[in-house]
Amino acid sequence: MLSIGLVGATNVGKSTLFNRLIKQYRAIVTNIAGTTTDIVRQTSELKGIGKVSFVDSPGLLDFTEEWVFIKQIIDEEDLLLFVIDDSVGITAKEQHIFSYIMEQNKKQNTILVINKLDVNHSEKDYDLALAEYYSLGFEHVIGVSAKKEKNIGEIIDAIKEVVHQLSSGSLSEESTTHTIDSSAIASEGQEVDENMIKLAIVGKPNAGKSTLLNQITKQYLAKVEDKAGTTRDYIVGDFERKGQQFTIYDTAGIKKKGKIHGIERIAYEKIKKMLQYVRPIVIFMIDIAAGISHRDLTLLAEIEHMGLPLIIGLNKIDLLEEKNKNTLQSIKTHLKIAKYIPVVPMSALHGDGKERLLNMVSKVHVENTKRIDTNELNSMISHERLQRPPRFAKNKVCKILYITQVDIDAPTFMIFVNHSKRINFALKRWIEN
Repeated sequence: MLSIGLVGATNVGKSTLFNRLIKQYRAIVTNIAGTTTDIVRQTSELKGIGKVSFVDSPGLLDFTEEWVFIKQIIDEEDLLLFVIDDSVGITAKEQHIFSYIMEQNKKQNTILVINKLDVNHSEKDYDLALAEYYSLGFEHVIGVSAKKEKNIGEIIDAIKEVVHQLSSGSLSEESTTHTIDSSAIASEGQEVDENMIKLAIVGKPNAGKSTLLNQITKQYLAKVEDKAGTTRDYIVGDFERKGQQFTIYDTAGIKKKGKIHGIERIAYEKIKKMLQYVRPIVIFMIDIAAGISHRDLTLLAEIEHMGLPLIIGLNKIDLLEEKNKNTLQSIKTHLKIAKYIPVVPMSALHGDGKERLLNMVSKVHVENTKRIDTNELNSMISHERLQRPPRFAKNKVCKILYITQVDIDAPTFMIFVNHSKRINFALKRWIEN
């Protein structure tokens, strides 16, 4: 699959442009410098090319930290969109990025995008405003306003032209460049692998979610610090294990509702929408050293209400001293309200428990996509009714006539009864158990 990376200094509008190109609200956008703190990847469809992976680099306040991600994108992606803010112009950061692009012989693989032209210029003066940027020597220089969605189509046209030049070898012989293997360009209409298992890592800030993502994917995809709230947007990574393809989502740490403001509120709403849309298996991370809190329990209830399969990862087990092992039992006791949820003690930092966790993910996936034969279901209900019958008030008995499974993910069952008005809480709990 063709990969296209967006690079540039902090707050030049990369994330806004990224969202325009993929035609959805994926990267969080504000006027606050450093809003995007991780590499964000998203697959989209470009007419005439097919499946394309767009990669947005983070804009961090410390350029030294930011540079690690920018350098990675320049090294690894097929094409680059080098974004410059016209209202600021070319600074030392842009010069540094430009020098590395030249050093890596990626000039012919780069499209220069001059954003925010609308700040100081009217639309009819866009071409004139671009004149000074041609001095950098790029063949394709596109002036846009990502915020107002001006000239986005020109970027897509330029991408198609560069792809054609690089795949056909029609660039000048004296130009040293990275060619694109035509097999990397997905055919239009190519289907996404329906057998891919999707995971999401969820939990409070600083529970070790990003560390687990990096441990599982063996890539430095998420920025890992001891500072709570380091991840703001959700991060996506892919990996393969025992022939099975996985997509994994690392989410921002979720605080108490009363403490979520601004960017964090946007991130929280995005996480909920992603979970509802993707319907992944959720690995809920709990910092065992900090213990389980009321917020952990309310988050578990929210996820359970969505009908998503859950696994609880008790992280930082390596920090638990022998004399405090009863803490583990105490947490498990708190979780008895959801005793069907598997619990895996682990250390994301050292990788302890990782294989047990992934084995459990595969097992939960099988259960979540299983269909149970109708005869088997009704036989089980009949057997359970004889062994431990549900309780009803006198002359208020509700009899189950028939049960059948109507859907998977989440497994959904339809139950026929003789008196629907007599269904009580006890019967619902009896069926669930």
